[in-house]
Amino acid sequence: MKKRGLSPVIASIFMILLVVVLAALIFLWARGFISEQIEKFGQPIDNLCKRVDFEVQRVQGEVSEDALEVVNRGDIDIFHLDITMYRDGNSEISRFKFKIDAGQSIKKDVYLKMEDGSIPDKIEIRPALLGSVKGKHSNKVFTCKDISKTI
Repeated sequence: MKKRGLSPVIASIFMILLVVVLAALIFLWARGFISEQIEKFGQPIDNLCKRVDFEVQRVQGEVSEDALEVVNRGDIDIFHLDITMYRDGNSEISRFKFKIDAGQSIKKDVYLKMEDGSIPDKIEIRPALLGSVKGKHSNKVFTCKDISKTI
C-alpha cells in the first residue's frame, strides 16, 4: 500500500502560518490589558494631575437653585468636572462640561440632585484634563482620580 503525506515544505508553511495566527491572537488579547498612554505637554497626564489646584463652592444659581463656582488656581486648564453624588449607599456620576482655564474662575448653574430628585448626602468633584493619545492624532479626556473636592 502506498501512503502519501504532506511534503515537508507545505508542512513547514502550515506551521509558520499557525505560529503567526497564534501570535496575532495573543497580541490582540494582551492589548486589552495595556491602556493607552495619554500625554499633555509631552509628559504622562497623570503626572499633571498633581499640579491641578482648584476650589469649588456651591452657591445659589441664577436660573436653577444650585450653581457651582469654580476657581482654577493651578497652571493646567480643566476640561470639565466629573461629579459623583452619594445617597444611602448609592452613587450617580454626572459630567459637567465647562472648561476652566488656568487662573480663571467660572460660575455655572447645575443640577445637583439624584435622579429620583433627592438631595445627595455627599458630592465629590474631580477635574478632568484633555490630553493627546501617544502615537495617535487624537485627544482623550483623563479624570484625575486622586484629586477631589467634597461639597
